[in-house]
Formats: sequence, C-alpha cells, structure tokens
Amino acid sequence: MPEQLDRRARFPTDLDLSPYVRSCLRRLPKTSGLDVLDIPSGFGRHSLFLAAQDNQVVAADIDQHRLDQSLASWRTLMPRQGNLRPVLVDAEQSLPFSREAFDLVLVVHYVSDKIIEAVCPLIRAGGFLVYETFSAHGLNSRNLPIAGQTANRVSGFEVLDLRERPVRSAAGEVVTVKMLARKLATAKPPLRNAPQVS
Repeated sequence: MPEQLDRRARFPTDLDLSPYVRSCLRRLPKTSGLDVLDIPSGFGRHSLFLAAQDNQVVAADIDQHRLDQSLASWRTLMPRQGNLRPVLVDAEQSLPFSREAFDLVLVVHYVSDKIIEAVCPLIRAGGFLVYETFSAHGLNSRNLPIAGQTANRVSGFEVLDLRERPVRSAAGEVVTVKMLARKLATAKPPLRNAPQVS
C-alpha cells in the first residue's frame, strides 16, 4: 500500500518556492540538466520542483519522514524526466558527497556555522550556491549571523547578490541573509613541459 501523503507534502509549483529561490533561478544560465543538492530539503518544495525541470536532485535532510514524503510526492507525479534521490544526512556532520559533484546547491531556511564551509567544496567551478536564512521570528534570531559573516565564508566565489536585513536581538546586531554566489573557475595547473621563466 503506498504511503499516504502528509498534508504538508504536495507537488510544488514555482509559486510554492521561496520567492528568493525563484528569483535566483531566473538568473541562472540554465535550470535543467543540472546536478542539484537541496540541504536541508524538508518536504521537498525546491527538490521536487527542480527534479521535475529535468535535473538530477539530491534531497538531503535529517528527517526520514520528510524524505519519505518527498519521494511519495515524486512517485505520484511519475515524471518522465529528472530524478529525485532522498539522502538521510545530518547537515552538522561530515557530508557524504563528492567534491565538485553539484552544479547548484540550495541551503534554504537553515542557519549553521558549518553549512557554508561544508557545501562550498561540493560545487563545481561555474556552479551556484543559493543561501537563505530563516526570518527572525521569536528565538530564531539567536542563531542568525552578523553582517558580512556569510559572504566572507564563500572564498573562491563571486557573490552575485547579497541581501542582509538587520535584526535586533539579545545576541546583538545580527542579520537575515539572502545570497546568490557563483564558484569561480580554478586556476589551471602549468603545463609540465612549459618553459621555465627565470
């Protein structure tokens, strides 16, 4: 018997995406044929949408129920293109993905000192990072970064869009962050037989 879908899980349209993610996708040179990591993926609103756009998507989350719901939603659509692969991970631990495995990484509504450093090596040269913290409601503001902190963590990237909104909290001046960054091409190693310059 197929698993019953949770009322919070359904197949998303582009209107279900975070408005910031939607605006970032419009800026990418292409939005199909990509290897995508969505971490944490939750019920899969971004993962499912991107998989249906003919991408190979890894939906990574710590909650097995949410991953099961994403997969159940994917199976109800029975798409002819794209792929969704749920992976159970703790974003605070070492991630089980190869370096430079993804063209696009989404980190939406998640804040951690470790997550940016963990996902940047997973992005191929020319690939993109979309990062969006949660809004500052209640105690959420305690975990938000200070101004400039997030952009400083993406060395080797060109920050294409950075929006920081100051929030007053007990922890001092912190900001909500929305950021789109592109990984720069790595320098090519010198040719072995190239003449040496003295």
